[in-house]
Amino acid sequence: MSNKANIFEFDAVVIGAGVVGLAIANEIADIFDNVLVVEKESDFGQHVSSRHSGVIHSGIYYDNNSLKANLCVEGNSLLYNFCKEKEIDHLNCGKLIVGHDENDLEKLIKLKGKGVKNGVKGLEILDSKEAKQKEPLVKCKNALWVPSTGVIDSHGLMQSLEDNCQNKGVVIQYNSEVESLNYKSEKYSLRLKSEDTIIESKYIINSAGLWCDSIANMLGINDYKIHYCKGDYYGSKSKKQYNCLIYPLPEKYGLGVHSVIQLDGSVSFGPNAYYVNELDYGIDSKFLDVFYNSINKYLDINKEDLYPDYTGIRPKPFGKGEDPKDFII
Repeated sequence: MSNKANIFEFDAVVIGAGVVGLAIANEIADIFDNVLVVEKESDFGQHVSSRHSGVIHSGIYYDNNSLKANLCVEGNSLLYNFCKEKEIDHLNCGKLIVGHDENDLEKLIKLKGKGVKNGVKGLEILDSKEAKQKEPLVKCKNALWVPSTGVIDSHGLMQSLEDNCQNKGVVIQYNSEVESLNYKSEKYSLRLKSEDTIIESKYIINSAGLWCDSIANMLGINDYKIHYCKGDYYGSKSKKQYNCLIYPLPEKYGLGVHSVIQLDGSVSFGPNAYYVNELDYGIDSKFLDVFYNSINKYLDINKEDLYPDYTGIRPKPFGKGEDPKDFII
């Protein structure tokens, strides 16, 4: 790093210290000598990366040869290997996607076919008796067994990635929001709010999550718009222990209200999916009946055991009524 008055130069700059930004910084630190990560919050993963189900997905849901399918299947085994190497808390518990009639069975068979095409291993269609051998408390007529699904300590993952980055000499600067971004003479110039500093770099990686379209707009790239899709999670006071995750068949904007096994053995349920215009992590009991009815299709629970727990907002490149889109890199 060289200092010319208020100008700092880096080989590459990553905007955003969520799990994706930190993972990218960890990789490119093996290529570049001087890597900078800038994050507007005071710590890593304050938004999308910490407000989710904590699930290691298998890759069954996505269209063949899409980025979502290819990266999810490859990333599944890479993530398990990274967890073992770095001793990050995780559980490869598998999941059941459940169906309740012949129409659902057809959908499960199609879903299995999609997963097989994508290279997901070990998929099985089970009847009710076989499903109960995996999870005695499940209610279903048939289920698709997905053994490669699991759960992870996402905070532990990000802590490990941050440690790795810093050990490789990556500079991670928190409380640093990007004010402007320009490109001229094969070089990017980035200015941070509240600082009389310009950062110059040949490479900028935009991993800004909920704000990645705003960062792109600074460079005149107006092809993408992020839509906020909110999902609530309800906790359970029940002490019942579950062997695996239980999912309904997927919905248009999400995977449906499913069971979420926490690494401490507790369970919560979610998320639902609805579009919002503002970033608001507030949650209340207004969806209690919807959650109760959804969950009781595949598990017997008491309504009084459910309570509003937490919520997350997913950045989607498509809005309500639009067809889903693949990842954009």
